[in-house]
Amino acid sequence: MIRLRDDLLRLKLQTYPRVVEMRATYADVDSFQHLNNVALARYFEEGRATLNMEVFGVDAVVRPSEGVQLLFASIVIDYVSQGQYPGKVEVGTGVSKVGRSSFTQSAGLFQQGRCVALCDAVTVFASGGKGAELPPDVRAALQQRVVRF
Repeated sequence: MIRLRDDLLRLKLQTYPRVVEMRATYADVDSFQHLNNVALARYFEEGRATLNMEVFGVDAVVRPSEGVQLLFASIVIDYVSQGQYPGKVEVGTGVSKVGRSSFTQSAGLFQQGRCVALCDAVTVFASGGKGAELPPDVRAALQQRVVRF
């Protein structure tokens, strides 16, 4: 089985075109005093949301309409090392694949330069609740954020 971490470029923050920095909160800590898996998934979500707002606009993410919807199709997370509290985390996000009506965002979560986790998530562009072809301007914006592994 191929794991996300097997691609060494994914383990470097500078690989990703968009980086969001966040502060880890005490609520993110598990009983072993590490950042819990749910918190890591939430950090990845914030990275995806930030990139999606840049491409589709804030309304498409925060107040989706019948005309533009982003439907979450799948997610894979590879946990690489333990995240620590207190501290900050950085989420690097890029687009690794653009299809007819969907795209894949690849991301890495880092703490003090060390990779904590990796994520691939597929999002489907929809209108009226059904998959729709990505508009040319959106496709171009996604292509500008492509990350090469």
